[in-house]
Amino acid sequence: MSIENFSIVLIGLGVLIALLALAYVVRRAFGRGSGEMGGWEVAGAHRIIWAIARTTLSEGLRTRVASGFVILIVAAVPFFYFSAEGDGTTTGRVQMFMSYSLGFCGFLLSLLAILFACRSLSQEIAGRQIFGIVSKPVPRWQVIVGKFTGVMAMIVLLMCYVGVTTYAGTMLLVGQFKSNLKAEMISYGSLSPEQADAAVASLDGVRGEGRRGADSPIIDAMARATGLSKEDAVTTLLRLPEETRADLRRFDELRRQILLARASIGPEVPEKQIREEVERRFAKMREEGTLPPNLSDREIREELNKQMFGMYCTITTNELRAWTLKGPPPTKEQDRIMSLRFKLTVPEMTPAAVHPVTGEQLEENTLLAVWYIGDPQSAHFYEHIEAIPTGAVQEIEFPGKAVQADGTITIAFLNIDPRGADVVIDLEKGALEVLYVVGSFELNLLMGCMAMLIPIACLAAFGVCASTFLSFPVGSLVVMCLFLISASMGFIKDAMAITEDYIAEKPTTEQEVRTVVIGAMEWLLSIGDIAVTNDLMEGRAIGWARLWGETWRYMLLKTGITLAIAVLVFRRRELAAIIV
Repeated sequence: MSIENFSIVLIGLGVLIALLALAYVVRRAFGRGSGEMGGWEVAGAHRIIWAIARTTLSEGLRTRVASGFVILIVAAVPFFYFSAEGDGTTTGRVQMFMSYSLGFCGFLLSLLAILFACRSLSQEIAGRQIFGIVSKPVPRWQVIVGKFTGVMAMIVLLMCYVGVTTYAGTMLLVGQFKSNLKAEMISYGSLSPEQADAAVASLDGVRGEGRRGADSPIIDAMARATGLSKEDAVTTLLRLPEETRADLRRFDELRRQILLARASIGPEVPEKQIREEVERRFAKMREEGTLPPNLSDREIREELNKQMFGMYCTITTNELRAWTLKGPPPTKEQDRIMSLRFKLTVPEMTPAAVHPVTGEQLEENTLLAVWYIGDPQSAHFYEHIEAIPTGAVQEIEFPGKAVQADGTITIAFLNIDPRGADVVIDLEKGALEVLYVVGSFELNLLMGCMAMLIPIACLAAFGVCASTFLSFPVGSLVVMCLFLISASMGFIKDAMAITEDYIAEKPTTEQEVRTVVIGAMEWLLSIGDIAVTNDLMEGRAIGWARLWGETWRYMLLKTGITLAIAVLVFRRRELAAIIV
């Protein structure tokens, strides 16, 4: 038997066993005489549900598992506040603190939801405490909903704590930076306490593009606040230690790029033109008889498409490349600032050199280039020339006036590096985008915490459902395995060779079976987006549309279906039927 046939047999046996197990559960749950039916009374349901939820919450807090997780979560946020260092700057500390606080506590809350939910009914059934509830005229669906509500009440309370303390810690780090800056402006910059207060307070009102050196808008804001001239303000800042000046530049980036909510738009890739060029070259190769004999037509087209897309993303020396982005129409705000976020990739390392014409010193791993933003015929046309570091994400700011009235943004890139280096801007991986402010950091943090609750609610529903027919250890193990499988679905797809890179033009029976099975697993086990921390660290807006889409699909639909299954199973399970 070949490996392919053996794999098909194993997959078929696995599917058969899963179907038999599902049929057994359904038969036990819905079979005649398998349990009491219960009622579907709604009148007064909220009082019973809340009483069960309150009892579940109080009992859960007295358990060692839940209390241990609560203590760990409560202690984790202050620990990360004092231990977060990052790159030593305020921006690095804030990003590291937010990443650890939200990411680690979100993971702990997921584990707590699984353990607490799986314990909610299974322990009461094993200890026979459930008899005191089901022997009364309490519909089984109210018991399930009450247990789920009690579990989520604890999770929501802890998430509120995590969100509030994360925000407080972020503001404390910002306040600590401002206090240190004020003290150094008095001791090193020779400012009076009143002038230092005014200079620090002016940081929150800085407007204009985030330029460096004497052109920075920080200089103008401090000069206006302290009554100094621009030259005296520059002199005052130069007296500060180099670490403080670097931290001040990073703090301005923190205020502009992280402590807010920004939406993004990307360039429109000419996919139609690329496909037409691919077909033209494919037809020419077929006519000339140069098609590779060891590749199928689909594989040849894919290779040509990669080559064409690579050529589209590559800008050679002295080449000008333009993109068109479609965003929202500009607002009436005169000081609206937008950011161009990009990443330049150079195939080979660029050595340090001196520009043959200007004599400018060009550092290694940089690329001398010009960005053009807006209509060249407009008075608000923006031009930025700089030796840009390669291999790292960069941002430059430009005025919102460069956007056309219909929201169109024209961006052009000119490679003028004298070292003859070609540069790649990988549009497929989002290496070029424009970001603009759409909200505040406080609202974005709130929506981020709400988004983190959605997958946790799915896990809690899975746990409550498992507790209706499994013991606490078995149910916890099953739901945790489902959680790990859901989080590793991308790796599983790649390991099972069902991604686009592995599927042939005419997939085999084995590949089709694997695709169907893994697709069904992904649909059943998906619990929502659990990686909102990176968006908050980059100041990206979560958005009500994204939040509502996740809520409808997972919180309402999947959680509702899971709880409905739990109710049907629990109603058919005989626990303490009244015998007359």
